[in-house]
Amino acid sequence: MQATQTLATFVSQTRYADLPASLIAECKIATLDAFAAAFVGSSLPWAQRVVEMVHELGGAPEVSVVNQPWTTDVSRAALANGAMIGAFECEPLTGSHASGTVLPAALAVSQRDHRDGKAFLLALALGFELSGRLQRTAVGLESTRGFHNPGIQGPFGAAAAVGKLYDFDAATLASALGLAGSCAAGLLEFAWAGDDTKRVHLGRASSMGLESALLARKGLHGPVTVIEGPYGYFNAFSEPTDIAKLTEGLGRKWIIQPASHKAFATHVTHQAVVQAIQDLKREHGFDPRAITHVTIRGAHRILEDRHAVRDPMTVMGGQYSLPFTAAVVLTRDMSNPLVYNDAAVKDPLVRSLAKNMELIVDHTVHDLVPAEVEIACGGKTYKKMTTPHKGSPLNPLSWDDACEKFSRYTRTLIGGPQARAIMDAVADLENQSDMARIAALLAKT
Repeated sequence: MQATQTLATFVSQTRYADLPASLIAECKIATLDAFAAAFVGSSLPWAQRVVEMVHELGGAPEVSVVNQPWTTDVSRAALANGAMIGAFECEPLTGSHASGTVLPAALAVSQRDHRDGKAFLLALALGFELSGRLQRTAVGLESTRGFHNPGIQGPFGAAAAVGKLYDFDAATLASALGLAGSCAAGLLEFAWAGDDTKRVHLGRASSMGLESALLARKGLHGPVTVIEGPYGYFNAFSEPTDIAKLTEGLGRKWIIQPASHKAFATHVTHQAVVQAIQDLKREHGFDPRAITHVTIRGAHRILEDRHAVRDPMTVMGGQYSLPFTAAVVLTRDMSNPLVYNDAAVKDPLVRSLAKNMELIVDHTVHDLVPAEVEIACGGKTYKKMTTPHKGSPLNPLSWDDACEKFSRYTRTLIGGPQARAIMDAVADLENQSDMARIAALLAKT
């Protein structure tokens, strides 16, 4: 099967008119949500370290970096913006975190080369779709092999998006994907101690995918069997799988629909549990200091070992742990993402609740919902079954929802007029004549 060339042909032949109106709307929501994540990321020390390195390295002053007063070259901008988007577990999940791998590369090239909004949206949709299909088809890539999906498939999506912006033919696109395949990298070992490597995987994938496309544009050749070949993507990173699934319905069904967004700044597998606890707190107003026992019962997927670390020492480690995140939300209002901070990680009550929480795997459940949360507090017991969180495919984020979230996430970071200008511009993205205007709105004023 010539999977690489089939995908390259799909990307090269698809036009803006081929995109469903619903997909265009979802790409605009994903863009605004990714911008919200980037602004949050710009305030956090681990992302700031990446941004500082990028600034120190210099680069041709071509394009903007979110919430910064300086410019750099397209590759370094993609690295910095991708690191900020992925900095705090609140970015859109469409195409397996492609908002942090595909979008920064597409935005950088679109700003430098003055592409219009339709070209940008088309590049996003195609990069998201390619990334999502790679993620969907792999088996055990994360849970068994220990690779991190965005870092592994992100360069492919970014290369496809940039190749589309330059109107590559199928052969050049296949070569760009071939080059991107050798940039695929990212290990899940960060999960146990909450290390910062996860924070840079998205930005690095974006930068490497962008550079792969630029090299292909200059005539450098990559293997056009990089996905399906004996030493290609699936044989290197995945357990045995049916590669035919990769291109099934290609051009007829967009597998990135419906979209997936997060409601809270934590791993996607925790979202419904966090929402249930938020609801229980609002309904009953119990004192977390009076809690005597907490039980969470759910699918193995939300309770596997990498998501059940009891004593993380970093915010990253906490955000990856279900019992720890549940303890944080029991003591704080997670509608404000920045309450998940060092103080929360060090809070003795949070740590005690996480340490003593009972986790029960329900082998009859195979998805993120339903799960059951049971809280014993002050002589009473409160129970709640989880439902799909706001932003999940079964409870989608509307444009108004996305604007409310953007305003809430950026309230302490940028002024109201700047926030309104960004929202208005993204709402009208398909009519923007020059993406440089939107990129400039994101910079520090």
